Amino acid sequence: MSKLIFKSSGALKRLASGTLQANKFRIPYSDKHTDEKGILFVKDDGIYVMNAYAGGVPPNKLGTVAYAKGFDPNKDKNVWDKSRDAVGGDDFGEFIRLSSNQLTRLEMGHDLELEVSPTTIEVTV
Repeated sequence: MSKLIFKSSGALKRLASGTLQANKFRIPYSDKHTDEKGILFVKDDGIYVMNAYAGGVPPNKLGTVAYAKGFDPNKDKNVWDKSRDAVGGDDFGEFIRLSSNQLTRLEMGHDLELEVSPTTIEVTV
């Protein structure tokens, strides 16, 4: 099991705030949407969370991409190897449901922690 820490940041606070305000969220790898609030947990060029709410503005322009500590390709060396060791070799995007209480805590400045195994993702805020 790997523990990933997303330290409180402007991006994480914007992500939480936008998610609290939104009503429609996309499900990765499908054309489906849900009204359950949540974010996207992504592994490709690094490991990060980003908005799942529907809209035409890219996450980088919204400022809603928050990297896990040690997994930002702009700051950390060997991200590809470290990411593979932490969560596996395949790239993915996973919808993570969050309660309004969890999102409010993120908006207030708490860290997000994900414990990831091959079959589970545990969320702590």
